[in-house]
Amino acid sequence: MAVDEDAEQEFVPQKKKAASDEEERRKKIVPGSLMKALMRPGGGDSTPADGDQVIFHCTVRTLDGVIVESTRSEFGGKGIPTRHVLGKSKMILGSLEGIPRMLKGEVAMFKMKSELHYGEDDCPVSASDSFPKDAELHFEIELIDFFKVKVISEDLGVLKKVTDEGQGWESPREPYEVKAWISAKTGDEKLILSHAQGEPFFFTFGKSEVPKGLEMGIGTMTRGEKAILYVNRQYLTESPFMPTVEGIEEVHFEVELVHFIQVRDMLGDGRLIKRRIRDGRGA
Repeated sequence: MAVDEDAEQEFVPQKKKAASDEEERRKKIVPGSLMKALMRPGGGDSTPADGDQVIFHCTVRTLDGVIVESTRSEFGGKGIPTRHVLGKSKMILGSLEGIPRMLKGEVAMFKMKSELHYGEDDCPVSASDSFPKDAELHFEIELIDFFKVKVISEDLGVLKKVTDEGQGWESPREPYEVKAWISAKTGDEKLILSHAQGEPFFFTFGKSEVPKGLEMGIGTMTRGEKAILYVNRQYLTESPFMPTVEGIEEVHFEVELVHFIQVRDMLGDGRLIKRRIRDGRGA
């Protein structure tokens, strides 16, 4: 894509609510250190905000056009877009400042001085030894989508996007029995498995019958809720539901929580099981 040099936009620090460390980092942005050229306009009028997960492709080039790295398969990447949660994820300073000013579907070229990417002093994001940290570079970013997510694990290894709200307030927990429609896809949306037809998948909460991250996410859902759970590799524990798949960094689980019921082992040895059918009344 051609870049309109006349359309280059100079960045100055954006004034908005942010964590104190981000405010300190933004003070490093000086006129000319971060420039933006629009390559393809986006749609709508809303832009990402703190708490949104942003999904984007990024290709890094030298100023003379040599590709340094890319998420795109046609440029040697894995073809899986990057996901970050604004206000939570560790990001290079140029992306931290630039992406919140983009529209969905927009493609922009950001020209960054070294101190705006991995050359920043105390940069919270590491780069490979071969990365030209001291060079001024072009970062071509396509903002694919953004939306609010619930952070399930503090390390951002499990996130949830609600697509349909459920009913009530109760969520499944150990040792509830759960029925759910579940499909699993790779980060580039290739289907791994699906339990979306026939009978919902049945499992007992707390028995390691589904991957840890999937169970953590379902444990925040209410009856009838539909959600997408983004689960990183460290939470993809082996289970009867899904064996370990080599080479997969993350899995997207599409889940509809159909039903769950409280179960108690009254004697502790499995001989007498109580299932709650309906709540009683009184103290």
